[in-house]
Amino acid sequence: MGQFVALNAFGQVSSNESPFKREFGAVKILDAYFGTLEQKIEVAPGDKNVPFTVVFANVGTQDIAGIKGQLQLPQGFSSADGKDALIVADSDSESQAGDNFSLTFFVNLDSHILIQQYPGTVKVDYSRLRESGQRNEFFDFKFKVTGDSTLNLKAVDPFLTSIKNNKAYHRDIKFWNGTNI
Repeated sequence: MGQFVALNAFGQVSSNESPFKREFGAVKILDAYFGTLEQKIEVAPGDKNVPFTVVFANVGTQDIAGIKGQLQLPQGFSSADGKDALIVADSDSESQAGDNFSLTFFVNLDSHILIQQYPGTVKVDYSRLRESGQRNEFFDFKFKVTGDSTLNLKAVDPFLTSIKNNKAYHRDIKFWNGTNI
């Protein structure tokens, strides 16, 4: 018969590294959405040259400059510069320690994508002031394709009557007296 031997085993990340060691970067992602820094927008499948903004915070102790970004989105999203072009953005300003900054990319949405949440990845390249060399960090995030909630309706008859259902149509959906046909 064999003997049972109890061993204490511990996981090891790599030689001489603690599993609790964390590298904290100088940049943190705050938000990612369609629109500009001033205003979020709704987008729908088939929209072209749409601004996509990613907001970051400079959480480091030094100012950073030379901020550039590259965006990777799933299939169905492409650069406004062309089908196989990289989705890139440059920031013309510096970010002081503790300040927020943003990168705005321009993308095309394929007409066959679904209205849902999608994953994305952004790479940020930057330099610290008073240091040489370029640093980069990668961030994963989620974003939503919301669809366009604005209906552009046109009256069938140019004369509208109050307190009555008027005939109207939408370019994609036809309505008759308020009923979808």
